[in-house]
Amino acid sequence: MDQIKFQTKGSGIPVSNTGITLDYKKLISDVIRFWWLFVITISLALFVVYMIHRYTQPVYRASLVLLVDERGSDKTQANMMEGFGLSTAMRTLENQIAILTSWEMVRTAIKELDFDVSYYKTGRLKNTELYGGLPFLVYFDQESPQLLNTPIYLTVIDQERFRLEIETESGTSYLYGAEKYGPSTGKIHYSQEFNFGDLVETPWLKLRVYNKDLSRPEDKAYYFVFNSPDELTSSYKSSFTYSRSNDNSSIVRLYVTGHNNTKNVVFLNKMAEVFIRNNLERKNQIATNTIDFIEEQLLIISDSLSSKGTELSHFRTEHQIQSLSAQTEIYFARLEHIDETASDLYLKRNYYNYLDRYFRADTLFDSTIAPAQYPIENTSIFQQINKLMELNMEWHAITGDKKSGIYNPHVVELKSMMEIARRTLLEAIDNQKIMLDNELARIEEERRSITAELYEFPEKERQLFGIERHFNLNNEVYTFLLRKRSEAQIQKASNTPDHSILETARSAGQVYPTVSRDRQKAILIGLVLPFLFFVSRQIANNKITGAEDIERITDLPIIGHIIHNSKDASNVVEVFPKSIITESFRRVRSRLEYMNGDKEAPIIAISSSMPGEGKTFCALNLASVFAISGKKTLLVGFDMRKPGLNSILNLHHQEGLSSYLIGKAKLDDIIQTNSLDNLYILPSGAVPPNPSELIGSPRTVKLFEELKERFEIILLDTPPMGIVADGYMLARYADTMIFLTRQNFTIRNVFSHTVKQMLDEGITNVGVIINDIQVKKGLMGYGYYYGYGYGYGYHYGYGNGYGYYEE
Repeated sequence: MDQIKFQTKGSGIPVSNTGITLDYKKLISDVIRFWWLFVITISLALFVVYMIHRYTQPVYRASLVLLVDERGSDKTQANMMEGFGLSTAMRTLENQIAILTSWEMVRTAIKELDFDVSYYKTGRLKNTELYGGLPFLVYFDQESPQLLNTPIYLTVIDQERFRLEIETESGTSYLYGAEKYGPSTGKIHYSQEFNFGDLVETPWLKLRVYNKDLSRPEDKAYYFVFNSPDELTSSYKSSFTYSRSNDNSSIVRLYVTGHNNTKNVVFLNKMAEVFIRNNLERKNQIATNTIDFIEEQLLIISDSLSSKGTELSHFRTEHQIQSLSAQTEIYFARLEHIDETASDLYLKRNYYNYLDRYFRADTLFDSTIAPAQYPIENTSIFQQINKLMELNMEWHAITGDKKSGIYNPHVVELKSMMEIARRTLLEAIDNQKIMLDNELARIEEERRSITAELYEFPEKERQLFGIERHFNLNNEVYTFLLRKRSEAQIQKASNTPDHSILETARSAGQVYPTVSRDRQKAILIGLVLPFLFFVSRQIANNKITGAEDIERITDLPIIGHIIHNSKDASNVVEVFPKSIITESFRRVRSRLEYMNGDKEAPIIAISSSMPGEGKTFCALNLASVFAISGKKTLLVGFDMRKPGLNSILNLHHQEGLSSYLIGKAKLDDIIQTNSLDNLYILPSGAVPPNPSELIGSPRTVKLFEELKERFEIILLDTPPMGIVADGYMLARYADTMIFLTRQNFTIRNVFSHTVKQMLDEGITNVGVIINDIQVKKGLMGYGYYYGYGYGYGYHYGYGNGYGYYEE
């Protein structure tokens, strides 16, 4: 993390503010030290997983592989029937999947299955849904109301008798035969005994229960539920998913999830069956519509053909004329060609009239469109019909869900697109009809011209020519239509589905809850939670915990580490001269001698950022360690607001520094000796009302001049610099400044602010001491693990404390 540096005055030592940083060594040591916490959290997480698996209803998944032909077999049909490929809609795989999972398709599958009633066996921990090999069966009256979505409890009394119990505040009934909801039931409290096979009849139930396998003693408690078809359809529709091996593949794997594995498999197989059957029925419907259209045209032509055949036979018999002359045959051939063309145009016009009626009807949004097929050359109309059929399929796939389909935002847009496509198609049909009318008018004019020339032929020959022409024309049209009808019937008989099942439905296993995955998650959570706890504890801790924190805040040198004082004595150096803590002070003494260099009678000031960091304790022991080295040492209690030195050395009610500074005592009278050779104490004396003014007085200057002549080492116990200005005033007289911190006590922000302010005042030659380090032996050997066993109950202010830092 980037740190913001403060430029100091005089010293050139940079100071940085504190950010959120992590001590990775401390994290590792916490992980090893509190290993048992990981064991506890992992065990708890695994126990939670065990309870979830024990009480949660499992969810299973079944899969089925389907080959979906996006183009279908209509192209073959189109080639066979010379343009009968009108039904070939531009089908995409997504549209086919939408049709497969549409509301109507799912509803049809459910209606064909025995899913109206769900059976459950009650247990101590959870209820289990049953399907297949049921211990009892419920047969209900389709035309009578049945209570929906309410558990109907069945308790076995013996092999012949059972009890039905129902408890509900309100209920809804449903008539399965009429497929509509019945009246509400209100509150129901029902309990009644019956024999198996007896009719159970109430205003909201009419059924019979048959015992299939309820002879075991443990088979006591069951219940069954009548399912709402709408809710059941929505539930299965929402549980559908699918996947493809790649974007170009037409092989689709369908999935469905549910609480009963067997029902999932049965439902998927039924869905595929309904989907494939629907596809085949739709293709057959197109062929049926085509056959019906041809039959209608055949009926019209057959009447005319029969009439002209009879007329031709009578004319030849009556006038004894069997054939026409060569000249007449030429005209007959020309008229026959014209009549054939006109007949074809009339058939096309009839087909366009059929399409016009078909697409102007209001069934566009109510049912799947499947217009009859007839060979026409206009590819534009083919494309428009195909587009409209595609939109129609998409419409029914979306709006099939009666509950959610109407709220689909795509419905409004799709309806508008269908209306536009229908208008465009109808306009194209009208244009084709106009063109056909114009062409028919031209052919009719040509026919009149040829007919006028025929009047020059003999009357009887001309009459025979007309009768034969009409007969042959009707005969050719009739033969053409018969051929097309046969082709359509053959096509209908040979139709096969476009889709097929590659793999029937089978179980894909349990998807929730999964034992292996949940155990892995539990172990991961069990590892992460303690680690997050250690990280958050570091982040939340705003105290200085080690040298790394100080080094991130400032570049001031750390000249010593004072371990925790577990002794009863305050002057550890004097009482326990060979202890580890005494050695800590000896190392600090060596660093101070190096910092002071060759200065005579150096003045060393000891301060900190806040109360309770152990300044007086360190000052006393530093003075003692200088004294035992043979140097004449003076410890001055300049903390006149809360004279801690007085408390440690029991110097209460004696004259001291404050008395000297106000001119009421001489220096020789207030300097006291100590049991330790070479150690002298100048106590604070009585608490004055104006310690800052006394420190800034000329007598303080005179005091230091006289002390430097008498002693080799002078140590000053000063007030906290983060609270009052006394320490800054005394720092002007000091050759070396010791800034004390106490681990897990000193607040980082307060320390950072105090050091910045101190360096801004131009105070140099500063060293930092870390106090109260507790050394523990852990799994990693000896190292710093910080805890604190002592403290100072200071109360600062004029007379008894430091004002707002009193607490």
